Amino acid sequence: MNKEIVLKGNGFTLRPYRKEDYISIAENENNKKIAINFPDNFPSPYTEKDAKELIAQNLKWYKEKNFLNFVIDIDGQAVGAIGSSMIKNTPFMISFGFWLGEKYWGKGIMTEAIKIYTKYVFATFKDIQRIEASVYSWNEGSKKVLIKNGFKLEGILRKSVQKDGKIIDKYMFSKLRNEQ
Repeated sequence: MNKEIVLKGNGFTLRPYRKEDYISIAENENNKKIAINFPDNFPSPYTEKDAKELIAQNLKWYKEKNFLNFVIDIDGQAVGAIGSSMIKNTPFMISFGFWLGEKYWGKGIMTEAIKIYTKYVFATFKDIQRIEASVYSWNEGSKKVLIKNGFKLEGILRKSVQKDGKIIDKYMFSKLRNEQ
């Protein structure tokens, strides 16, 4: 990556992962209320070792691919993240996810971060026509921030994912380039 991309929000920035972020990521992501909204392979408890592995993977991706993953930085601390992956064999769309440390919930941070992120993706990657996100049935906060950003509920993928030994529903949201 030639230059560091930093996107500014109101009281936070979206910026690349840094090696020293492992402490604040582990502190913020080690939370059962966050882990419940990740796939079963997400480590819980979430340790500094897990955070170091996540950061190393992102630093590798920055060198190999287009820049799609950011931490949410407040006062120099990585307190959340937002990012995506290209969907195999579909270069015109991405699927993204996000999380934020619990003490920052309810302050409009994630709503604004998604707005900034989706604008960045559509402005930077001209081939992308669709951005999608899926959330578990109980995750009302994530559903709300997606809707506030113009994402449309496309449907409920009934009994489509396993979480903690139960087969549950997943809600699929999307936003198209022409819906900005």
